[in-house]
Amino acid sequence: MISNGKVAVIMSVYKFDDVSILTKSIDSIIKQIYPCDLFIYRDGEVSYELQEYLDEISYNVRIKYFFSDVNNGLAFALNYLIDQVLLDEYEYIARMDSDDMSRSTRLSKQVSYFQEHLDVDVCGTSCSEFGASFALKEKHLPVSHQELLKFSISRCPFVHPTVMFRLSVFLDNNRYPMNTKLTEDMAFWFVLLRNNYIFGNINEILLDYRVSENTIHRRKGLKKATSEVSIRISNMVALKQVSVKNILLILSRIVFHLMPSMLVKLAYKWRAYKFKD
Repeated sequence: MISNGKVAVIMSVYKFDDVSILTKSIDSIIKQIYPCDLFIYRDGEVSYELQEYLDEISYNVRIKYFFSDVNNGLAFALNYLIDQVLLDEYEYIARMDSDDMSRSTRLSKQVSYFQEHLDVDVCGTSCSEFGASFALKEKHLPVSHQELLKFSISRCPFVHPTVMFRLSVFLDNNRYPMNTKLTEDMAFWFVLLRNNYIFGNINEILLDYRVSENTIHRRKGLKKATSEVSIRISNMVALKQVSVKNILLILSRIVFHLMPSMLVKLAYKWRAYKFKD
């Protein structure tokens, strides 16, 4: 088993990314106090300005740059990068989105957490949202595996771009599911839970998570609701978490995805659990 403390961060970039925002995101990784390598996948063709920036940073020895002229989707991009990381010797793989900013101690604290919690396979953190009227100054989630198992039936157990994995998760041939619509991360958490991987969260804000007024719109719609509810119900059964409460919570997701945006924003803030020490 690899034990060298090396961290690889994976990030997908596509045509709608803003260069000025992407620059800040990448800088937040390169300037981590814990050294790491950044693996970037350009998913499809991009603007001249964005391509010029990607070409420029590709000369950085800490950045590994890959690309496709065809847009293959986030799950494909992440799986491709995971496969590239596995060709080298790393101990951890961390996620990062192209429009968020990791705080300088994020990777250091996640590696320390893994070293102190040898049973945990996936580690997330709290975040601070910004950029929209409904943004949460603090977003905290449950921290222990048992809490997260129960929580995952109706809610997402991680803020996706905060997550770090032990490499062993992927050496066991686990990958992001590519047969879901708009729910790749949620489907992946269920894959790992069904395979008995252990989850944990650090109850500290280590990432600034960008949201926009359009974020709510992207989370709405019958297609999104149908996909999510189907996945949640099947996994509720598979994980032996069937209860009247969980059934009602899952069904409430249909209402959440279909009601007017103004009400969704209010519900988003109201439903934001805060798990503090």
